[in-house]
Amino acid sequence: MKHNRTAFLDRVRTAVQDTRDQRLSWEELLARADDQSILARLAGRNREQQTALLQQLIENAAPLNLQVHTCATLPEAADCIAAIARASKPEFHPEKALIFHDHPLLRALSVDALLTEDHIACHWTGSNNPEVRHHTLAASIGVTVADWGIAESATIVQLTRPGRPRSTSLVPSIHIAVLPVSNLLADLAEAYALIRREQDLDSLVLISGPSKTADIEACMVFGAHGPRAMHLVVLTESPPAVNPGFPVAI
Repeated sequence: MKHNRTAFLDRVRTAVQDTRDQRLSWEELLARADDQSILARLAGRNREQQTALLQQLIENAAPLNLQVHTCATLPEAADCIAAIARASKPEFHPEKALIFHDHPLLRALSVDALLTEDHIACHWTGSNNPEVRHHTLAASIGVTVADWGIAESATIVQLTRPGRPRSTSLVPSIHIAVLPVSNLLADLAEAYALIRREQDLDSLVLISGPSKTADIEACMVFGAHGPRAMHLVVLTESPPAVNPGFPVAI
């Protein structure tokens, strides 16, 4: 099957005289053995390089309808998320509600305190919440923390962990992800090098903008199989206390 697919794609590229596609397949990326050199590059990445990656992310996000917000401090990020919540309109429920990943960075933002006077309910996905499934289904906005962002494809990587289920980013109509700029990567190869270090990984999701499809009459529709809108809040000044694991230890 793999041989047939490769042969078919080679014929198509020859027919259209396209020799530009040098991307590696999923199998080839996972088989790369130069993780140590990749991790060394990550550990040595400086502020100027991070800024360049952020600019690349912003440029690549625009065609994907991924809205990027840059915030220097935690209060700015909290205000940004609260503003999105206030301006949003629930799609399936009469009341606005947010569901947050149980993550120390989101706890530090204290967005729920900002939305108290707006009477917008905020819930958490921690295991001590027996109603987490109900709150997720009723939420109009899901707020998560991205483990990493990939500048090349404007993609975020989210690892499934206790208290941080995939449903938070997939069920609500609007997804807001928070990303410390130091967790911004250049490409998929860097992401796979970090993923391979994870122990007992349950699952992960790669997300590039809101859900979309052009299956019906080739018309692009957002929100067909998941969120209709997505925001990425990038913290340009990453607080060390809530950003473990970076710089990368090798």
